[in-house]
Amino acid sequence: LLFPYGPGVNMINHNSENPNVALMWSTSHMHHDHWLNLPYDQFWESNYPGALILDVVALRDIKAGEELYLDYGAAWEEAWNKHVESWKPPVEKGYSYPGDLNSSFKKYSQAFRTIEEQKSHPNPSNLATACWTPNWKRDAGPMKWYEPTIEWPEGMASCHILERKEDSKEGFLYKVAVTFDSNISDFPTHLGEDQLNIDVNVPQRAIVWVDKPYTSDLHLKNAFRHPIGFPDHLVPKQWVQSVA
Repeated sequence: LLFPYGPGVNMINHNSENPNVALMWSTSHMHHDHWLNLPYDQFWESNYPGALILDVVALRDIKAGEELYLDYGAAWEEAWNKHVESWKPPVEKGYSYPGDLNSSFKKYSQAFRTIEEQKSHPNPSNLATACWTPNWKRDAGPMKWYEPTIEWPEGMASCHILERKEDSKEGFLYKVAVTFDSNISDFPTHLGEDQLNIDVNVPQRAIVWVDKPYTSDLHLKNAFRHPIGFPDHLVPKQWVQSVA
């Protein structure tokens, strides 16, 4: 089972007929190649994480903007084909895709609802708002918003709309309460404004819809899930014999 540390592998799709990248044991000095010579039981008892490193290596010249393809293995491909044959549209009620809403809100044709407005017109149950915020290390209280220099994900935090006003340039400007705990998607009603991190004059372009934890389309009941197989030729022979 392939379980990568980094999210970059999410950008590599499957192609069994014409892959342009493959997995290989790394040549990095941080890769402990001698571990591959250990007996399986001795290796499994090790508690030192990250000692074995895999590289994603190009099998040919790849042009800028060209899609990356890796062979996920025959078992994955068979499972995917069965999923496609039996797939039906999701029946979950109330599910909204954040990408669709973000497209319409970027046109400033809709405004984000305040906490008070949401009492009578709630947001989609699976979505929360997140804001670009310029300063994570600060004391509680209000701060005038300014253009952040850090890009996603470090500059993005959960936020809650407190107030809204129209603006001729930005469409709308907002007063938001920012929470830096990604697991908190609901407004902390037990805290007063003097206990909150508040950004004022936040432009609409700095606010986006995001999935609440464990509510994205990956968590729908009919979503496709199947492990990417680890290439057999990379597994040391003594490990195969031990497991067999």
